[in-house]
Amino acid sequence: MDKMIIPGVPDSLYFTIDKMWDGSPCGDTRLHTEVWVQKVAAGISIRAHAQILDEQRVPNAPIDSRFDGLWDYDVVELFFVGDDGKYTEVEIGAGGHYLVLAFDDVRHRSNDFAGREFDHRHGSATPGTWQTQMTVPWDALPATIAKMNAFAILGGTHLALSAIPGSEPDFHQPATFPDVQLAA
Repeated sequence: MDKMIIPGVPDSLYFTIDKMWDGSPCGDTRLHTEVWVQKVAAGISIRAHAQILDEQRVPNAPIDSRFDGLWDYDVVELFFVGDDGKYTEVEIGAGGHYLVLAFDDVRHRSNDFAGREFDHRHGSATPGTWQTQMTVPWDALPATIAKMNAFAILGGTHLALSAIPGSEPDFHQPATFPDVQLAA
């Protein structure tokens, strides 16, 4: 994949997560997920839109709340990697939950942002779909974002914007993610 460029406001980067985690085609269009990423004054705004599945997997927890372990449910995950290798993982779930985690090395959490609330809205005007929007403040992200990837886990199926290596899905491979440029 060529370098992704997130243009300055008001433009946004739009993409569809429609391939399996290893890059093979995902023929089940119910799993295809639309994502918008936009720079805003407060940070990076993320919006995900997907179909509600018959076998929808959401946590039994209050909507619009932080939920550690959200990766075990229907979720969209975005990873923002700094030029120093540190990264932030942002998860927004089909049930209106979210999780933001910072890592100073692969799988080594440096901040779980427990007790911190994020600007987060869940709902959809389109029947049969869910949509979640969240703004991640600049202080929760790497100072200079150099790489990015996005994933969706829906109905137990793992999809990726950009394929990752390995014999099974492992999203914590920031060195393999495509370069991204946050344009001014």
